[in-house]
Amino acid sequence: MSDAVDFGVEALPGLLGIIAAFYAAVLIRRRREDFFRFVRSWVVVLFIASLAVLWVVELMMYFGPAISEDSHSMVDATFVVVTSCLAVWVVLLSTSHSKLNNPGQFSAWMKRKPLNAFTGWGLAGMVIIVLTWANAWSAASLLEADLWLLALIMGYMLAAVGIGVVLSTGYTSRGRMPSLTRENRVSIVLFSVAWVLTPSTEFSFDLMLGDALGWEDFNPHNWILLLLLAILMRAVFVTQYMAIIVDAEAETVKRGGFRSFDIPRGVYLIFDEKSDSAFGLFSELVTMPLRPDVKIPGKEESASATLEFLIPRGLVITREFPDSVRTKHNLQVTPMIWLTESPGEKRIAPTSLAVLTDTIIRFMEATPNSIVLIEGMEYIMTFNEFKKVLRSLDSLNETAWITKARLLIAVNPTAFDEKDLALLERDRRVIKGRAAIEELKRESRVEGGVAL
Repeated sequence: MSDAVDFGVEALPGLLGIIAAFYAAVLIRRRREDFFRFVRSWVVVLFIASLAVLWVVELMMYFGPAISEDSHSMVDATFVVVTSCLAVWVVLLSTSHSKLNNPGQFSAWMKRKPLNAFTGWGLAGMVIIVLTWANAWSAASLLEADLWLLALIMGYMLAAVGIGVVLSTGYTSRGRMPSLTRENRVSIVLFSVAWVLTPSTEFSFDLMLGDALGWEDFNPHNWILLLLLAILMRAVFVTQYMAIIVDAEAETVKRGGFRSFDIPRGVYLIFDEKSDSAFGLFSELVTMPLRPDVKIPGKEESASATLEFLIPRGLVITREFPDSVRTKHNLQVTPMIWLTESPGEKRIAPTSLAVLTDTIIRFMEATPNSIVLIEGMEYIMTFNEFKKVLRSLDSLNETAWITKARLLIAVNPTAFDEKDLALLERDRRVIKGRAAIEELKRESRVEGGVAL
């Protein structure tokens, strides 16, 4: 093989891979405020770091004799085990343990259940790595010297692939994770497949064909790994695989007196050209506690449950500048997501519909008695197809009913044609203007000490 072809097959993809890993690090640094609030984000960082280390070793072997063939084999085997372990971890965090969103939740859960799927799978991988390095591979054929060890590594890797396929397809199929949008389902599948194929590629092409059988000519494994990293990075950064975690806070501003109404849980489509009536209703719900003598149907009689019911916590999605919204509508600590194309904390681009939907869903699932106001639907519509937005709203509908949240969607009816408006009204209660909101309050008055 000529020097140019040799460089193109072995060195060039490694160099590009290191550049890609550096670029991923830059993107992570820009989003560190939100990125590292996810447990699986730390796993993503470990995965990218493992790939970078592998490519550094490959380049060291290409440009000089700093790494022996035997050491290279052990590095390859370690990489296969580590990425197989991380693959299972990230799939678990995306499916069966998806509620362990942030490091604090995960740490508390680990303390309560130290023996779990994460620690068990990790310990199994650690044993294989220790056996690999303790078994100093000889210069003989790897297949002849350590067949049993290769079989053990392959079994661990195939088990990781099987777990990834079963969980990712099972939990993203309709009915298992109904709150996820179609875009997020596709993203999870691509993310999981790219991850589990990475150790498979390294094992098949580099460890088996390269190290064990001595086949080095036109070995495409580095190019395949680079492609898989690009797919994974797209799932994480471009399609916004990970949402923003919003910490719910009870509003510190309190109006005098108590609310004498409590609108039923559900989804409300509020027609308003300027969204003022929707904001007014939202502000009353989060700043005025319900009468303390109200009985709570279906709730356990406890102080915490009562407090959560009497003082609801909200989330605002808005096209307006959040500071202006806080001043105008008397909201101090209620979390707000700003719909804008400019990057920053608690900001989501209108094109990132999947991350916006997932953020709202996670908030409703994690916050008892939550209230969410979405303002700026017309702005979102200008960047997305109507059918895509409608599917996201249907997912939010479903989650709102399941979690017993209240979802307020402010819409300017003049911005839509009759057909689209009819589709928006489907399965949502329509409230037309300030007068209809006052009527809703009268219908929802608390009578006889019981919240209706």
